[in-house]
Amino acid sequence: MFARIMTTASLVAALAAAPADRAQADAGDFIGGAIIGGVIGHALSQGQRPRTTGGTRVVRPGIPATQQGRETQTALNYFGYNAGTVDGQVGPGTRSAIERFQASMGYPVNGREFASYQFDFLMDAYFWATNQGGAQQTGLRGQSLLYAYRDSLQGGAPIQSFQPVPQPMAPATTVIVNPAQQPPAGQPAPGMATASGGGAMPNLFANSQPRMSLANSCNAVMLQTSSNGGYVTLATMGDAGQALSEQFCVARTYAMARGEELMGQISGLSQAQIAEQCNGFSTMLSAQIDRLSLVGQAELVPEMQRVVAGTGVAPADMASTARVCLAVGYAQDDMRMAVGSALTLVALGEGAYGELLGHHLREGFGANARRDLAVQWYDAAISSLEQGSTPAFMPGQPERTPLLRGALMRLQGGAAAAAPVPAAQPQPAPNALPTFQVNQ
Repeated sequence: MFARIMTTASLVAALAAAPADRAQADAGDFIGGAIIGGVIGHALSQGQRPRTTGGTRVVRPGIPATQQGRETQTALNYFGYNAGTVDGQVGPGTRSAIERFQASMGYPVNGREFASYQFDFLMDAYFWATNQGGAQQTGLRGQSLLYAYRDSLQGGAPIQSFQPVPQPMAPATTVIVNPAQQPPAGQPAPGMATASGGGAMPNLFANSQPRMSLANSCNAVMLQTSSNGGYVTLATMGDAGQALSEQFCVARTYAMARGEELMGQISGLSQAQIAEQCNGFSTMLSAQIDRLSLVGQAELVPEMQRVVAGTGVAPADMASTARVCLAVGYAQDDMRMAVGSALTLVALGEGAYGELLGHHLREGFGANARRDLAVQWYDAAISSLEQGSTPAFMPGQPERTPLLRGALMRLQGGAAAAAPVPAAQPQPAPNALPTFQVNQ
């Protein structure tokens, strides 16, 4: 059982009440947000100087500051493109920096049309450099560091996650289990897992190499998106799998960005300590994470609701902790942590997060690949959005829900009949889950 439970059970109530400050359109001066398949929309009015007409002084409206503008400026400055002060107001200086970035990456140069795949590439590179240890690994800075990230996507050395989840060391030789050789009392033989009946279940892949990471998968998806000239849209959809993979990576990036905001409000814990607490969070939910690959959405959600209710933690605190651990899981490529966090949020009534579980089951990250079960989670999440639930990702983009529905319909049309879901006994709820104390 996870022993290091935080003594304060007040999990980021302020965080749960503080929605991400995403970009919004403002009277034609600023179009914000990543439009699916289109423009992230740093399109603004010309200049900000007051002008006069017939002796009357006319003052143009100011550029609205947005969170997305701040993220863009921060990343551009980090890689040496000099977007100026990080104030979220995307004016001529930021547009010029965007154009320098576009030119250096070989993109079409237009500071007023920052295509969404270009923004995602910039932000993924920034997360890789700052949170996943890219800067420390390479020893590079500025544009050279960005080029190193690009080169790694184009066939160079794979990008490693910062503070990766420890993996067991593979033995130098294959272990052959001899039934005649009995292990010490109470311990399974090497390569064997103890079954509930007291016997031992062989696991021939206990020491296999880790699978491809979601971070590297998203890098490959973004390269394909760039080759296609932008994200798949409902009008251009030819490959539902590519559309869903793109939206998985969009959701991952959004979740990491929001998690960083929340972590900034946690007092008294370092990033490493937060990660340690989140490891405990996923450990306590291990049984439910395993059941994601075994039972349907309609069965697992009530089980998770009983688990969450049994912790005694305030729902707002639990939701905020789950959002933080979701971000940590994606940043560290810990898929079980991400799955456990998404399950918790769905159990707390935020059905839109079920989209993530559909993605994980479809692609096999943190769960066995089960397209039949993935369809159930996709459908429940999309239906929740269609009925007016608050979007978990890209809330300013209503085009996203029809895109997901269209991709799901194509996925169902090409999927084989769903396999029967095996029955299983409900798992006991964990005794406690870690939560964080944050500044109010």
